Amino acid sequence: MPSSAFAKPVRQQDWHEDWEVEEGSAQEIAPKLKDRQAQALVFVSHSKEDTERTQARFAALRRAYALIDTLMETKQEDRWKALLEALTPDIPLSPNKLIEAGMFAEAIKGILESKDFAKAADIAEAAHFSKSNPSSQPNRWKKAGLIFAVPYKGTDLYPIYALEFKDGARPLPIMERILHIFGDKDDWQKAFWFGSVNSYLHNKMPKDLLRSKPQEVLRAAEIEAAGVQHG
Repeated sequence: MPSSAFAKPVRQQDWHEDWEVEEGSAQEIAPKLKDRQAQALVFVSHSKEDTERTQARFAALRRAYALIDTLMETKQEDRWKALLEALTPDIPLSPNKLIEAGMFAEAIKGILESKDFAKAADIAEAAHFSKSNPSSQPNRWKKAGLIFAVPYKGTDLYPIYALEFKDGARPLPIMERILHIFGDKDDWQKAFWFGSVNSYLHNKMPKDLLRSKPQEVLRAAEIEAAGVQHG
């Protein structure tokens, strides 16, 4: 069977090329449609005046028109995915994968129960940030590589141990250098490393030494990264 048989459906044409939008008074538009050999869908306002409400309605219809392609493609894509899922047999996880998933879930549970992580809103409240958009400052830190956050149930959780709460709150300076070294790790891997005993740190956790021995934690991170790259 050719591989093209399973190719994703693609749009065959641009729908916008087949449509025209005419706007104006009924007396102006009606003559233009009289001799057209085409299908038409006409929205007519009963208001005789060019009111603000009429313009608002027309603007909404224009926006809907602009989204027709996207909506139809999205629906086609959803149907395609549903068809593939229906035709694909359920494949049970291997025992090793089940064990790995269980270990990962247990590790996440340990991180969450440690009380080391907090939502952006909680950090904002403790630091007296703006209440109108409490996530803005932690999000800026994350985008700048000054801190990381683990995703959990649709919410970012930030490590409290990576913050200095003095005159507000800000990430510890050493965090930027450590996170740069850990560029290849995902956020949960970073959390596991900070919260696990480290032999280089005399079996202490990196998170507990960020303030007292930041350079030693940095060196431990360099050793960890080197081991991943060359191991």
